[in-house]
Amino acid sequence: MAEHQHQGHSDCSEVLHHIYEYLDGEMSPEDVKRVAGHLAECRPCLAEHDLDAAVKEVVRRSCVEQPAPAALRMQVVSRLTTIRMDLDG
Repeated sequence: MAEHQHQGHSDCSEVLHHIYEYLDGEMSPEDVKRVAGHLAECRPCLAEHDLDAAVKEVVRRSCVEQPAPAALRMQVVSRLTTIRMDLDG
């Protein structure tokens, strides 16, 4: 996404910044409602949500026998952030 504002959705940046908190169930009920409402109306953010959810699922299935080391997790998150910033740029 070249821009984080789609058809009147000024909070795309905020939603995408916290998408993993949403996916992990680490948000307050009010924030969950706000993000869910945004995703229901914003196709680009919903597509990003679906991609991030798929990545989390692949990683979860791949790490069934033992959890990924913390350093690997941080490296993956860093790379995803870099990729997202490159796409946004």
